[in-house]
Amino acid sequence: MTKKTAPKKKTILVMEDERPLLEAIHAKLEKHGFSVIATRSVEQAFNAKIENTDVDVITVRSIEQALDYLERLEQVDAVWLDHHLLGKEDGLDFVKKFKANGERWKNIPVFVVSNAASPTTIQSYIRSGVSKYYVKSDHRLDAIIKDIESFLEHPIA
Repeated sequence: MTKKTAPKKKTILVMEDERPLLEAIHAKLEKHGFSVIATRSVEQAFNAKIENTDVDVITVRSIEQALDYLERLEQVDAVWLDHHLLGKEDGLDFVKKFKANGERWKNIPVFVVSNAASPTTIQSYIRSGVSKYYVKSDHRLDAIIKDIESFLEHPIA
């Protein structure tokens, strides 16, 4: 009798500046079977040091360290991104660096979940290659997660 191995969990990088919301997103994604890397800034997303906290939070000293950290990750299957983040850089800065970093990350879907809902901001994200833009106040977390699950199961070529 052969043993069935459990399917590998999908990993989502979550970037959200508001800690209570970050913790809620983290918990909901884990409940849906995802592994989560949670950050509060562009700098944190790209760091090589994970602190011991209730929510795994990554810290960084430079963009170079950030890129190095992502380079060493086995796999990030999707990014959940807020526009407003801690620090000098926002979500759009992250998308530009992330998508410009070669073949490895260019096809990883990025889902922007933000209340920065101006048509100009949304169009800037769409032009930068994000998969979908959600206005936070218009969508429940569970509905966004279901969309992401569906997208990851049936990616658009």
